[in-house]
Amino acid sequence: MRTEDQRSVTRLALGVTGVYSLGLFLGWPLAVVGAVFAALFLQAPAALPLAAFAKLFVFSIGLMFISFLLSSIFSPYPLVFLMLVAIGIILSFKWSVSGAGVLPGVIALMGALMIPNLVLQSQDLALVLVYWIPLNLLFAGFVSTLMFVLIPAEPQTAAQKKAVSQASFDPHRRIVRMSLVTVPFAMAFFISGASALLVLFFVALLSQQLAAMPAAGKTVAKAMLTANLLGAAVSIICYEINVIAPVILTPILLCFFFCLTLGALGKSQAPLAAAAGSAITTALIVYGGSVAPFSDEADVKSITRVLQVASAAFFVIVAYVVVDEFWPEKERKASQ
Repeated sequence: MRTEDQRSVTRLALGVTGVYSLGLFLGWPLAVVGAVFAALFLQAPAALPLAAFAKLFVFSIGLMFISFLLSSIFSPYPLVFLMLVAIGIILSFKWSVSGAGVLPGVIALMGALMIPNLVLQSQDLALVLVYWIPLNLLFAGFVSTLMFVLIPAEPQTAAQKKAVSQASFDPHRRIVRMSLVTVPFAMAFFISGASALLVLFFVALLSQQLAAMPAAGKTVAKAMLTANLLGAAVSIICYEINVIAPVILTPILLCFFFCLTLGALGKSQAPLAAAAGSAITTALIVYGGSVAPFSDEADVKSITRVLQVASAAFFVIVAYVVVDEFWPEKERKASQ
């Protein structure tokens, strides 16, 4: 492995584990969300500029409050409420595709999905989420920036920057594709009365990851399915170790180990390398969201979380394959 790759993997493992472990020790709400934010920050080739991060933080605060207000006002009117959720999802994709990036798109989807869902359960809890999502973003951003300072990244070459800038696609077509996949899932989730917020967070991430992989539908579906199976397998192994040693140090060491291992896998030439980044976020959501706080029902929680995430992943990936068949990323030429 190249020296730069080793530094990148070390930076990822230390940063994500730092956010997660501090969240556990401090009783920090939504520490898993903060850890996932850190993973997204640290998988980037360079630190997010301070001005860009400040805009992202202000954007997250404004978005969460707007989502809370609109959801609170229209929650007594189910049809209008669901229409607003669908509009919010589409606008989130439009914002992401316009050049804002994956992380702003994920935050926008959280505002469009998680806040309205929690408003239906408890406005007091929803208001707590409004504050803690931006605070977790700030927490993750601070730790990630610190990691890039302590373990600097090499400047991107002109060729690397050119490769990123040349990534072309039809933005309107991609928005339609992502909306056709995600909006039906959200409608089914809300109508069924489901309340697993981390599943909505997972779907927000999965939607963005699918958008970033504009290859043939079946190829992408296979890659994402592999990533989520890998993340679920890592989670199950971690659960079993946690049962043997149910102390707070166990999830911290496990988090560091699977971030280090999957990070190294992502930098390798192995067949599963492309799935490693998504597997990290899946493992954080499935395992990390189930072990804090510790309880006697950890096994039940872990099984439930795996089933919830697996069901969501299956729905979204199958929907993506169907949509790709009828509405591909690039319009197919008529057969001659």
